[in-house]
Amino acid sequence: MKNSKIIVLTTIFMLFLSSMIFSTIALNEKTLIQSIVEGKDFTNITPYPISLSEGLEIYPFFITYSNDIVWLLSGLYQTNWSDLERGVYLSDSLPYVTGFMGGYDAHTLKVVSGAYFFNPYLTEEEFLRQKDTSFDRNSDRYRSKTGYSEPSKALFIHRVELILFEKLRLSLNELKLVGGKYPDLADANPFGIFHNTLGEGYSNSMLGVDFSLIPVKGWQLYGQLAVDDFLVPETESGAEDYKPTALAWGVGTRFVKKYNNLYISPKFEYYKIYTWMYNQWLPYLKYTAKYNSHEIPIGFDYGNDMKGFLVGLDIFDNKVKYKFIIERYLKGEIDLETPYDDDRKKEKENWSGPYGNTIPFFSISFSFEIEI
Repeated sequence: MKNSKIIVLTTIFMLFLSSMIFSTIALNEKTLIQSIVEGKDFTNITPYPISLSEGLEIYPFFITYSNDIVWLLSGLYQTNWSDLERGVYLSDSLPYVTGFMGGYDAHTLKVVSGAYFFNPYLTEEEFLRQKDTSFDRNSDRYRSKTGYSEPSKALFIHRVELILFEKLRLSLNELKLVGGKYPDLADANPFGIFHNTLGEGYSNSMLGVDFSLIPVKGWQLYGQLAVDDFLVPETESGAEDYKPTALAWGVGTRFVKKYNNLYISPKFEYYKIYTWMYNQWLPYLKYTAKYNSHEIPIGFDYGNDMKGFLVGLDIFDNKVKYKFIIERYLKGEIDLETPYDDDRKKEKENWSGPYGNTIPFFSISFSFEIEI
């Protein structure tokens, strides 16, 4: 490789037009950070209603409805389902999503579902790949005349979340990517967590697990695991060249101090993204989304085949939010453009990655947001 390292320097300025109505909905991590100071955990999902009240509310790009325990949200918005700066199964790597969210909130128990619809555009080469039925031996259309190729790509996510003793949060998540077929009610079923998708050539499921612990006021420990696939040698012998184990996880810790109305929160996070994570044979079943013809991972911002750490600092008050991040990773040879039938996939000793000759990846970024 010609380059021995990758260095990224980023400065981002964001100006938001908002009003007091936004105080009823958590749009970013500010509400979670504020709750850490109080020693009480809050969900890591955004947007999420801070308080539930009866009625319909209209925001610039979405609408919400809620009563005492149930809420619904629909429109165009940015979403995040992680405590981590770089979530590993559904993060704010995506500039926005279009779709629906909703849930049941009984304080210590939350049930949340989301449905997001992505740009289904495929290049001619991608379309031919999508129709090809010779790759996925588990598909119900394996070696049939044509594969699932209707112009549709949607993600359904369901979560069950528990908060214990106000300090420990645990959540179990199921993600189901449906592509090449227009989704139906069975695909969107919020009560079908871990429903059997064996043999469906139009879906790709993932498991997500989160935890957060606030041992004392102002200190949080947190982590997230995503399981795209896990090979069990005892029962799936011979499948090593077909479906490699693909995991992604991150752990972190943050401290939060409050000075008058100013919150200061330094944090440290470590990530491990397996070599074949997020990848798949078919374009519609790859865990990416297209924005202006640019393909963005739905999970970890930088894709797969990486490991490394992040040091960050969040500072905010009632009007301004600052974020400063330093990151350093090792990037392997495999990326999301690597064909999923690549011969290197057979090397199970290298599934955890990073694979082959690694490249140091270093990034410094600074951003601030002003609410008017």
